[in-house]
Amino acid sequence: MKKILFASTALVAAGVLSTGSASASDAISLSLGGYSKWWVVGAWNSNTYEQANLASTNNNRYGNALNSNAAASYNNVDVKGDNMIFIGGKTTLNNGMKVGVDVHVAAGGNTLPSTDTIDKSYVWLEGGFGKFLVGSQKNGTYLLGNTAPDAAGNWNDGGIMTDNWALAKPVGVNAMAGGNTTLINTTDNAAGITYVAPTFYGLTVGGSYIPNGQQNVFGNVTNLNTFHLNGQGPSSAVTTDIQSPVKEVYGVGALYATTLGPIGVKVDAGWVTAQLSQLGSGVASNGWQEQRYGANLSYAGFTLGGSYRHQMSNNSAAIAGGLGEQTTWGDGSYGNGRAYDLGLQYATGPYAVSFAYYNSAVQHGNATTPAALGINTSDGLTNNGADRIDMYQLSGKYNLGPGVDILASGGYAVYNGANSIAYDHNSGWTAMSGLSLTF
Repeated sequence: MKKILFASTALVAAGVLSTGSASASDAISLSLGGYSKWWVVGAWNSNTYEQANLASTNNNRYGNALNSNAAASYNNVDVKGDNMIFIGGKTTLNNGMKVGVDVHVAAGGNTLPSTDTIDKSYVWLEGGFGKFLVGSQKNGTYLLGNTAPDAAGNWNDGGIMTDNWALAKPVGVNAMAGGNTTLINTTDNAAGITYVAPTFYGLTVGGSYIPNGQQNVFGNVTNLNTFHLNGQGPSSAVTTDIQSPVKEVYGVGALYATTLGPIGVKVDAGWVTAQLSQLGSGVASNGWQEQRYGANLSYAGFTLGGSYRHQMSNNSAAIAGGLGEQTTWGDGSYGNGRAYDLGLQYATGPYAVSFAYYNSAVQHGNATTPAALGINTSDGLTNNGADRIDMYQLSGKYNLGPGVDILASGGYAVYNGANSIAYDHNSGWTAMSGLSLTF
């Protein structure tokens, strides 16, 4: 577990120096680990959405003229995977301090082979002062976070359906920054420093500091800090395509874990803020803030849990209609949003089963006036309406032996754009079965 840095590298040095002589008793030797998950996935999108997106009497979502009689159908079956190889090593110095390295290599499944490369890479120092991690890694609030439980490990960030690997998310429907997740994944694996203090009576606190958020995907995350976000929305609705440099990112979090008689309790809270420097006429610097809360209660094989996340921007110029909205931005502009999930799991022996629900509402931010798009302006989020996503999932797991599990999930998702355009609305079912190997 990790968290944010109130300290600088000077504190790292101070922690090292205070422990005395630092010669290693044994050289670092590397070991391998990881996991491999492969799924056979079935997905059935709404016929209305497929027809609207692939065949139109005028133009489709991307502005291309299509034959109104063209066949409109998506593949209903695919194979998806999630594979990671862990390379790590550590040693204990003569003064008792531990030093180590961890490298995570993406090994195919849901990415292109050309992009399967280093996912995370960091070194760490651990002693009586706590633990420091320096390098590419998730921010501390993410690592401390609790979400709704899922028996197949197929939920929230990294889930097949929740990551939109099964059903098609309309490009005009805004999700939370970083995806359909209540974890603060906006910074992804941007390089930074994470510190975690020693646990005290079940309480663990700490945080992360990222000096340059632009160096990783933070500068390209949906709903965050570009005027034209990864091709979302017609270019005619966008006045400029430049990106906005991300300055420093800070985050702080806390996790409390204990047992109250037969009841296990885990509660967490986290906060992240980033400074963005917008480039463009009439647009001033602004900031980005997120907060999240999560909790899990366990008793006699049952686990009840959930989490909540809120994101918002505080633009200081050229704003119309509320926080994060600017009339010159097209679909996909960043802004206010919130998400929550709730789930229940039961596990006994080699079996586990769970049910979870996820909901998000993120402001639409379309350049066209709400009335022209049929946008509902009474939802209370902003006067440009909100794009909404609902997901329901039932999962199961059966353990065949050490490190070998059979997995299954079935779910239903609804994507509702704030406007009345048919290709900004989709719903459908998905069913999948998989095998998970850990090593």
